[in-house]
Amino acid sequence: MVIVYHHGIFCFHNVGSKQTRMKRLRSKGKSCVQTEIVETKNCMVVDNHHHELKSKDEIRSLRKNLIDWYDSNKRNLQWRDLAKHRDPNIRGYSVLVSEIMLQQTQVATVKSYYSRWIEKWPDFTSLSQATLEEVNTLWSGLGYYSRGRRLYEAARKVVFEMDGKMPQKAEQLQKRLPGVGPYTAAAIGSIAFNEPVGLVDGNVIRVITRLCSIGADTSKKSVVDVIWKLANELVDPERPGDFNQAIMELGATVCAPKSPACQSCPVSSLCRANRRATHYSTGCPTDIEDVPGCSLCLPIDQSWVGTDGVTNYPRKAKKSAAKIARNMVLIVERTAKESASNEYLLWQRPVNGLLANLWEFPSFPSPRWSDDLNESSELTNALDQSKSLLTGRAIERCQYVADVYHQFSHIDQTYGVYRVVVSPCEDADDDVLALPDHYQGFRWLNARQIAEAAVSTAMKKVFRAFTQNVNGSGSRSSSSSLKRKTKSKEAGTVSKKQMTLQSFFKSDQTQ
Repeated sequence: MVIVYHHGIFCFHNVGSKQTRMKRLRSKGKSCVQTEIVETKNCMVVDNHHHELKSKDEIRSLRKNLIDWYDSNKRNLQWRDLAKHRDPNIRGYSVLVSEIMLQQTQVATVKSYYSRWIEKWPDFTSLSQATLEEVNTLWSGLGYYSRGRRLYEAARKVVFEMDGKMPQKAEQLQKRLPGVGPYTAAAIGSIAFNEPVGLVDGNVIRVITRLCSIGADTSKKSVVDVIWKLANELVDPERPGDFNQAIMELGATVCAPKSPACQSCPVSSLCRANRRATHYSTGCPTDIEDVPGCSLCLPIDQSWVGTDGVTNYPRKAKKSAAKIARNMVLIVERTAKESASNEYLLWQRPVNGLLANLWEFPSFPSPRWSDDLNESSELTNALDQSKSLLTGRAIERCQYVADVYHQFSHIDQTYGVYRVVVSPCEDADDDVLALPDHYQGFRWLNARQIAEAAVSTAMKKVFRAFTQNVNGSGSRSSSSSLKRKTKSKEAGTVSKKQMTLQSFFKSDQTQ
């Protein structure tokens, strides 16, 4: 076989059990060609080197096998029923809501949220009439809270700027609706409106990289672009929505990240990763190897590991280490005038950024964070923050309660929780707070109201630890050091060391 060098791409020809590789080098403005001899295990490799289904028959077989499997094995999900509704706006709305909720969130978690959402706001019109506060309240606990806001903004745009009619093409969906990217647009276009476009999410990336033996780093845009191209070539033009749901379903239930059920896969006979793994396990020579210089093969420094089988694919760069952070959280407590129940202070976060618009207990970075954090110094800082926050109020008690760990997507967060008891204001005009810049307001809520408010999962966890460890007399049942917590640390444990500042309390205050 004779192959010539062309436009900067590596070229190969077989020489017995070796290949000749030619590549263009640039030196002092001149072009030259360098030739190398590269060992291969099998001289058939280059002849079989490709990263797509090679024939129309293979593509037809993939479509049929996958859709037949999907028709018999698909999960019963509420949004799939609504995606068949006779009203195109209901179809599009139902898919939009489900796809936004499913971003970075598992199906099992989304089910109950989706059901409550659709019951409360069954269409664009009803959602457009809601308030952002109501949206955040229902979304509370689902995470990535900006998704709920963008969904709300999209509904208002459809109703007030598009005469209530949702775009039906992926290109227009992405261009005109806030929060709708390439994947969501393709999902809505294909599932709700039968547009023959492919889509790419994590499950699709896993299926296609294994199907086509793509071992390059899937976090690179150039590799993702290739996968998008393949997805658009493979999608069934007759049933694009079902095909896209089928390939995602396959990735979620069969072609799993760590323990794929290849024996149950309807397209295993077409899968190059499965073929290579089978050759390895049976000791047969393989015609699938990684060709040096190919931008889609496994990299030379991360070569095929026989015992990993199909899970050699996909490959992606290691995630950067999560930031480690510690904050002091002040649970400021007062006795309500009209009832015997206590009320707690919450403030509303800014309109942008992490946990935008949500309510939380006042929280401040711990200024002296270290592995050997001095407990009394943080308690002093908590008291100082309380004085700055609660201008004009008498602070009756400042007491450490618990350490609570919470994992954000990019932050390992520990909260040092402090109980701050304050005297009630005699005059409502004295109920003022020194809010940080861009914070939107504050409220005093009782425990029942906190449970119903737009409060993040992290703050709910903080309040649960607080209520579990503080009883009516203000004592705590147990405690935890303020050492840095690991990911396995159970939230809500507290230290055995009592920490108070007697000098700041009333002389008759008892612990």
